[in-house]
Amino acid sequence: MRECPKCEACFDDDVGVCPAEGAETRPSLPGTRLLGKRYLIENRIGRGAMGQVYLALDTNLGTRRVAVKTVRQDILGSEQMGEMEAIARFEREAKSAASVQHPHVVSVTDYGETDDGVFFLVMEYVEGESLHRLLRREGTLSLRRSAKLLRQIVAGVGAAHAAGILHRDLKPANIFIMSGSKTGEDGFVKVGDFGLAKIVGDSSLADSEAGPASRGIIGTPEFMSPEQMQPELGIDVRSDLYALGTIAYLMLGGRTPFVGDLMQLVMQKIMHPAPNLSVLRQDVPSDVEGVIMRALETDPAARHEDVASWMEDLDSAIARHAESGAPSGAARLVVLGPAGAEVYVDDERAGSVGGSGRLVLASLPPGRHVLRISHAGGRDDERLIELRAEAGEQVIQAQLRPAGGGSGDGSGAESVGAGRSSMGSVPSIVACAGCGSRFASGVKFCGRCGGRSFVGIEIEAAARRCPRCSEGIRGEAKFCGRCGFVLAGAQPQTAETTRRVCVGCGTVFPDGVRFCGKCGSAMG
Repeated sequence: MRECPKCEACFDDDVGVCPAEGAETRPSLPGTRLLGKRYLIENRIGRGAMGQVYLALDTNLGTRRVAVKTVRQDILGSEQMGEMEAIARFEREAKSAASVQHPHVVSVTDYGETDDGVFFLVMEYVEGESLHRLLRREGTLSLRRSAKLLRQIVAGVGAAHAAGILHRDLKPANIFIMSGSKTGEDGFVKVGDFGLAKIVGDSSLADSEAGPASRGIIGTPEFMSPEQMQPELGIDVRSDLYALGTIAYLMLGGRTPFVGDLMQLVMQKIMHPAPNLSVLRQDVPSDVEGVIMRALETDPAARHEDVASWMEDLDSAIARHAESGAPSGAARLVVLGPAGAEVYVDDERAGSVGGSGRLVLASLPPGRHVLRISHAGGRDDERLIELRAEAGEQVIQAQLRPAGGGSGDGSGAESVGAGRSSMGSVPSIVACAGCGSRFASGVKFCGRCGGRSFVGIEIEAAARRCPRCSEGIRGEAKFCGRCGFVLAGAQPQTAETTRRVCVGCGTVFPDGVRFCGKCGSAMG
């Protein structure tokens, strides 16, 4: 089987060029598109260390679409494990995953192995977006919204624990929010990948029941418990609770408690307590912080006994501090990153991150904005963000990767999605055909020249190069995001920028904008 590197559509081996994109296809999986003589692969929707996830059509049921996750045989066990033992392990763990039946759990409906040695699991296809994508777009969430999502996550995890199944790889990329809400509220939540971590983590082939005390180092380091990083220690439901505490910390604080490479994370988690959530966000009530921090205790005995009791305490703490009303007007955005990183909003320099590791922007209007964070020696973190008026304060953690490095950001993004639709894709960015200024898709007027014609662009596209360091310069940037070189015609700016208000609709824009991007009125 082959796939297109641009649109990720899949084809049989005799198709060398994608008909839609005109790009040369590349090998993907051995064999044909029809897995298990039943599931017709359409396109790839996710990729991770264990394999890939594809959208497929169940030919036995006509129009039913499913998500098929492939699992490589070489990671099912050690070099000493024979093929029959690997197959037995896979079947046992697939059955364990399928045994978890709950509304908030992505169901596993089938499994098998192709004639070419590809193991696969068939899951329900969830149309929506992952929690990772939501947090990348909006940063932090409100207490009320976080609690609503966490209740559903905990319900699914608790049901698995009741069936004797540990997840062991809970993270935002494995949590899916279904589409369908017309009110702007988050949809129904489902937790995916139950049992999959155990396929590669179970060290006891004789234990056919493989309960919650199974062993092995498996998971995403930022969300793994300290005991999960020590093979000599057994793990139980409190290991999943640690991951839930990390997810809650990320939802409210904008970053995980510990960051770094694998060895740094292991040492930090084993030897140091997690830093208080209030270090990142001071408006989180102390009793809410206390419940979350208890889930992050190094000693499992200091945590709650189960996820349900933890959620009950968290709900009680949040209820005591129910939001009295939604703030209105401008949103407050806090950007976390390395000192000296340059921050651009809608192609206008907003300032640089100070020695405290943060930049506070207090006058951004609610809505979608193009955010770019640049720092010397790293690739820009560029994304489309959405500021909500009711959120009050939102925190965005910069995810700066080494230049030319991989795409990992510690979140496990795109590792094992159960499904993806247009809702799950990051909204596009467009450029004005007249002056090249960039905006979120859907804009009707260019805020710089008043033009009405826009073209879609790739986020990584660079219009020119910095004369000092050759870094790609995007749009109408006035400074090089890598070395800080002041480009021709630009004047040094300070972090404090003047704002202008459209007399027609009241939308706020940076100084220098000549036309309102919302209604097209001249700014005067």
